[in-house]
Amino acid sequence: MAMGSKRDRVEIMAEILGLCSKPRTKTRVMYGTNLSWKMLKHYLSYMQEHGLLELENNSTKYVTTKRGQDFVEKWSELKALF
Repeated sequence: MAMGSKRDRVEIMAEILGLCSKPRTKTRVMYGTNLSWKMLKHYLSYMQEHGLLELENNSTKYVTTKRGQDFVEKWSELKALF
C-alpha cells in the first residue's frame, strides 16, 4: 500500500481476520490494525453478524471462522492481481 493512501473497508476486514487467525483480544486487534475503538467495535460487530469472526469458546478473544479464512484467501488472490 502506498504511503498516505487510505485502506478500504475490505482491506481493513482482511487485516482484522488475518490478525485473528490466532485468538486475539479487542485491544490487541485495535493496536494491530491501528483502528479507533469506535471503528473497531463497528468492524467486529459487522464481521460477527456475517459469520467471519467469532468469540473463542467462553472467552473475550476473537478468532477467524472458516468463512473468514476463505475471505482472507480470496482477498490475497485478488490483491495478487494488482
